Amino acid sequence: MKKILFLALVYFMPISAQNNPCYDDLYLSLKANGINAMTTREYHYFTRKDEECSEYNTFDKKYYDQLNEMQNEIYRIAEKIGELDEDINLENIYGLGRLKATDPELRSLAIMQSKDDDIRNEFNTVLEKLIVLKKEIKEGKKEDVGPADLVVNSLTVIDSSNGGYIRTISKDGKNTVMIGKHPSGSGSVITYNLEGAPSVRIGSDGKSDGYMNVKRKSGKNALFVGVGDDGNNVIVSSNSKGNPSIVAGVNDDDNGYLKTINNQNNSSIIISSKKDGSGYLSTFSNSGKRSSFISSDRNGNGMIGLYDKDQKLQYSQKGIKPVINEIPEDKKK
Repeated sequence: MKKILFLALVYFMPISAQNNPCYDDLYLSLKANGINAMTTREYHYFTRKDEECSEYNTFDKKYYDQLNEMQNEIYRIAEKIGELDEDINLENIYGLGRLKATDPELRSLAIMQSKDDDIRNEFNTVLEKLIVLKKEIKEGKKEDVGPADLVVNSLTVIDSSNGGYIRTISKDGKNTVMIGKHPSGSGSVITYNLEGAPSVRIGSDGKSDGYMNVKRKSGKNALFVGVGDDGNNVIVSSNSKGNPSIVAGVNDDDNGYLKTINNQNNSSIIISSKKDGSGYLSTFSNSGKRSSFISSDRNGNGMIGLYDKDQKLQYSQKGIKPVINEIPEDKKK
């Protein structure tokens, strides 16, 4: 019996060493009210306790209280055993040979047996509670919502050979957000959709130019904001197939432009400025050949040009009032 109790005490000893700071009433109250409601003194206390709390793997407080209660019961049983050793010298009782009914040792042995039965019953009760508690803890883990919130003043991730990063994962094991090193060597922030596939990426490319890339559920490009291969700013909106449909940006002359592209990947409309700064609009056929051109000349007069299917100019007109030559009066007679 003493061996069983010794093993039980060894089993429960770690419980007393795990005094969880997360169940401090003041700490929990401050956490519930939020950082904004704290005084400077309360904030320093909260951050210190929060740091202590983060060092523990906690579980529901009711389990912690039950384990404490069971530990106290085991300590109480151990004290009874100590009292039993003081009342009865076990070495003098066992091994005495055959006792007579009138021997006082027999009465002592009966007392010892009665106390031993009481202790055994109490210990069995504790074991039954332990079995129930283990079952509750196991069921509680299934409903665990995860670790508590982490509140810190700063967080630093040290780069490794593969690049430092922070990643969040959903309860079904799929990526949700990743902050870290891009394969190009630059920093990157990636958000993922419900399927765990990248949906938005913000970072910098191999040329150290920043960009944002939005993808559809299918994984095809939807929107790109960044710098083009020519080094100019560009915004590209893509169709359902992931092909560019609208391109807006800046050209080499630092003039803005807007270009639409049809489903055959051919230009359909271009709106921009010429080198002298005058605006123009050009339309194209479904095959991408120029069909019309509207702009202004160097004098600021509007002009229009129409092209045939081979992109040859067939008609042009400027917005100039035609000059009508009047006939002199003497020639009218």
